[in-house]
Amino acid sequence: MVSFRKSLLLMALLVVVTGIASAQIFNPLSCVANAGVPPLARAEGVAEEVGQVVIVCNGGNPTPAGSLIPTVNVQIFLNTNVTSRLLTSSSSEALLLIDEPNEFDTVNPRPQLLCAAPGNCGQTAQVGNGTGNYTGAAGLHNVFQAVPSGANSVTWLGVPVDPPGTAGNRIIRLVNVRANANQLGVSSTLIPTSINMFISISGTGSLALTNPQLTVAFVQPGMTFSATGGNYNQCEPGTYQYNITFAERFGTAFRHNNPNYSDLTQPTGQQSVQDQQIPGKIYNTESMFSNKELLANAGVATQGTRLIARFSNVPANVTLSVVNGSSNTANDFANIVTGHDSNGAGGSVTYPTWNNTAFPVAAASGTTTVALAGGAGVAVWEVVSSNPGAISSLTFTVNVTYSANPLPGLGTATVTGNYAPTTTVFTASTTAPVPRFVDNPQSATTFTINPCQTNILWPFVSNQAGFDTGLVVSNTSLDPYGTVPQRGPCTIYYYGATAGGGAAPATQTSGTVNEGTQLVWTLSAGGNLNVAATPGFQGYVIARCNFQYGHGFGFISDLGAQRLAMGYIPLILDQDMFNPYSGITRTGAQSETLNQ
Repeated sequence: MVSFRKSLLLMALLVVVTGIASAQIFNPLSCVANAGVPPLARAEGVAEEVGQVVIVCNGGNPTPAGSLIPTVNVQIFLNTNVTSRLLTSSSSEALLLIDEPNEFDTVNPRPQLLCAAPGNCGQTAQVGNGTGNYTGAAGLHNVFQAVPSGANSVTWLGVPVDPPGTAGNRIIRLVNVRANANQLGVSSTLIPTSINMFISISGTGSLALTNPQLTVAFVQPGMTFSATGGNYNQCEPGTYQYNITFAERFGTAFRHNNPNYSDLTQPTGQQSVQDQQIPGKIYNTESMFSNKELLANAGVATQGTRLIARFSNVPANVTLSVVNGSSNTANDFANIVTGHDSNGAGGSVTYPTWNNTAFPVAAASGTTTVALAGGAGVAVWEVVSSNPGAISSLTFTVNVTYSANPLPGLGTATVTGNYAPTTTVFTASTTAPVPRFVDNPQSATTFTINPCQTNILWPFVSNQAGFDTGLVVSNTSLDPYGTVPQRGPCTIYYYGATAGGGAAPATQTSGTVNEGTQLVWTLSAGGNLNVAATPGFQGYVIARCNFQYGHGFGFISDLGAQRLAMGYIPLILDQDMFNPYSGITRTGAQSETLNQ
């Protein structure tokens, strides 16, 4: 009997001990991190937004009511530099949100309340069951600000995390993390380069994170640039046009800066952007999570995507102007930026008016003259509306204008295209714009101004042994075909010798040969348009005439053409202007060779 009673007591003790042990290990706290679908980061970008990370925690023992909630330090490392804007030298725009605070939530509205002193916002448990601690009421913070912890790291210090117990989930969201995508480069294989995040959690509390390493973005080239071109004649003044095109490589490569279009009279600038404060919502703008009333400038981009064209080698006396705006069928719009610096930063842009369909009515109209110095200049446009659901391009027309007085210089102009602003700041900064990009221009030839010349060769002429030579140049640019008339002088070069072994005559230049007229002269007597005689010369003659449609004739005879005479058509030395592949040329000019 005594033995039986001892057995009952032992069994009861085992039940009690087992119950205590079960209570101690029941529902342990565990956390899982998730980066969702990693976005594409532009390989040209230095301050690219990476995907938001959500840490979901379950279980654990809630902090008793009235007790301080245990705190943790959440530190992240990237495999590249963290370039989130520094709001001060010791504070970052990167934020940590607890339990998805959203004052617009129709089911459980909670205002966002920032801990203004990172690491010093201790909170007391309100109920004791893991609820009621992050409501945004006074002292119940639900937004925490990071501090920089190195080139590739930021830390949220002293974050009070109350285990939810059986009350549900504790959700921790990491937002406003920017990364230097360019630092990693583009993969040379079929597997894209990834931006990886490593998460470390420590402190008086403990969060058991099962997957501390995540891929938060993939790096891809964002844009291609191209330009059309043209060949323009120096002596044909007017305005000519070519196009430059910036094309996306993926749908979110062009992004606007989320301006508050509900106010159609707003001034441009950073203060006019609307908040993007709903946790987890994808906005597809250059800005990230932002709430100006919570923390001014955190998450707010300096500008939308900018596109910069740098013109160079523009010939003298040529004016360039560009269209102020461009749009496409995908409802991407970009407008000219004025007052920017040489890197494309700063200045202002005009946002388009919007209608009730939520698309801009029109891009900016008109043109802007490009300021040129030494043949170089810059034009910058900003994307003011973007469609993430389409891969599209934006084309801008460039006008090339010159007159006959003074004539433009000769040469070939080039242009490069790039994202803007360009930068040399590759780490977090308090002053550098976001987003910003490396200067990695894609270049293209745009236009060439060719000389309006015809180079004519008379292979044999003579004013010796009783012979004389007559020479003619006709300016045939006056015709019934709509050709732009050209006019200019001819420079005449003599190669050979004069009678008795004397030197060849000096080079001379005629007066202007007007369209539809002729320059006519003989070696013995000279001719019109101030061409002087060159008696006794024998050899060959080259005439360089400043118009393209020049044609010649040569006539050799004895004096007075009494017994012997021969006429011939001199040779055109130039490349055929209608067939640039017609053969080599020594003159560098294009003219009308008429199949010679």
